[in-house]
Amino acid sequence: MTDNTMHIEKSRSWWNGSSTTWCGLTIPDPQKVWFPSLSGRPTCAACVANGGK
Repeated sequence: MTDNTMHIEKSRSWWNGSSTTWCGLTIPDPQKVWFPSLSGRPTCAACVANGGK
């Protein structure tokens, strides 16, 4: 089962392309969604609580 939660990117490494989210996850090969509000996926509550918008 896949996790369909949308995480908010805090920073991206220019060295290896990995992404760090506002909730602290490091995603090695992140997928970019241009219009997350239209995706229908729930946003990670921890990302929003830690300062992601």
